[in-house]
Amino acid sequence: MNKSEALIRLVDDDASLLFSTQIYLQTMGWKVVAYDSPGKFLRSDDLDVPGCLVLDFRMPNFTGLEVQQIMIERGYKHFPIIFLSGHGDIEMAVNAMAKGAVTFLEKPADPERLNAEVEKAVELGFSRSRRAKERLELKRRYSHLTAREKEVLHLVVNGLTNKEIGDKLGLSLATVKMHRGHAAEKLELSSVAEITRALILIQEEDQQDA
Repeated sequence: MNKSEALIRLVDDDASLLFSTQIYLQTMGWKVVAYDSPGKFLRSDDLDVPGCLVLDFRMPNFTGLEVQQIMIERGYKHFPIIFLSGHGDIEMAVNAMAKGAVTFLEKPADPERLNAEVEKAVELGFSRSRRAKERLELKRRYSHLTAREKEVLHLVVNGLTNKEIGDKLGLSLATVKMHRGHAAEKLELSSVAEITRALILIQEEDQQDA
C-alpha cells in the first residue's frame, strides 16, 4: 500500500478534534482533508480517489448513518468508513457495520488505534477497488457469451462432464465442446477453476447490486 495514493477524509463538527486528528494523521504520512460538516463533504469530495472516511456519528443536520446512506445511493456502497461516536450506542454501531462500515470507535479515539484502523481501512479500500475492477472486466467479457455458451459454462462449473452436458441439453459432444471452447475463449480463461471463480465474482456483483 502506498500512502501517497490514498486520501483520508475527516468529517466532524468538533473543530478542535478535527484539527488535532488531521495534524496527527498527517504526521503519520497520510494525505488528509478535513470537513467540519457532512454537507461540505458530500458536496465537495471526490470519492473516486481511494482512501477512507473517518466520520463522526452525531452531527447537526446529518447523522453518520444518513451520510453513509447517501454514499450508498451514489454508488459508493463499499467505500471504507470508520465511525466515531462519543455516545457508545451499540444499536447504531450494528446498523453502521451492517451497511459496510469498517469499524466503530468511541471518541476521543486513541491516536495509535485510529491510525491502525485507518491503515486497515485503506488497504481494504484498495482491495475492494481491485476486486470491483476485476468484476467489471469479467462481466464485460461474460456479456459477449451467447445464451447457450452461458448454459454450458454453468453446467461445467457444476461438475458435469461434456457428455453429461450433451445428454442434458440434447447436444452432440462436438457441439458441447464447441460452446465450451468459445465461452472460455471469450472469457480469456482456460481452467475450470478460473472459470468457476469468474462466475462467482460476476454473481457476487449481481447480488450486491440487487
